Amino acid sequence: MVKGSIAGPTLTAAKALPVVGKFLLQRNIIKIGIPLVGVPLFVGLNYYSTRAVGAHAREIFRDDARIIELAGKLSERTRHPHLLPWVAMIIILADGRSTDQETFLLKHLVQQLRERHQVEDEEFAAAIAFDPLEVWRRVQAEPGDKSDLVDAAEAVAAVDGVSNRKEQRAIADLTARCW
Repeated sequence: MVKGSIAGPTLTAAKALPVVGKFLLQRNIIKIGIPLVGVPLFVGLNYYSTRAVGAHAREIFRDDARIIELAGKLSERTRHPHLLPWVAMIIILADGRSTDQETFLLKHLVQQLRERHQVEDEEFAAAIAFDPLEVWRRVQAEPGDKSDLVDAAEAVAAVDGVSNRKEQRAIADLTARCW
């Protein structure tokens, strides 16, 4: 049909242009190549990204479950439920920063203390700046064995990994004031 409408030197010139043939061939390859390459590529990419997101989510939920379990154990073992959030906060703030794990632990620790021991400390809830001297005064005013507070402080310091020097110093201060 093309030969019938174009004849003579115009047809010869059109045949001599390799670009037209290559262009048409490339279009057909692209039409076939996109589904043949694209679909498996995106299925594989989706599989990989879903696995990566799932592994990350599992790690986050496992860490959250570990922290919730720790809050429950600390609440269960303490003999001083009204002092525990104060001591935990001093340890958390010892290094001048609070990590997500520490904040999450404090939230669940207060919740567990409220559920198990009916501890509603309005002064703790309203506190904005924590004065270590006030906490130490509270600890020293409490009679009896306070080793559970030291154990809890060590657990709070280690919730976000290995405890640092400032947290260890705060634990040493607590230990000295408990004996």
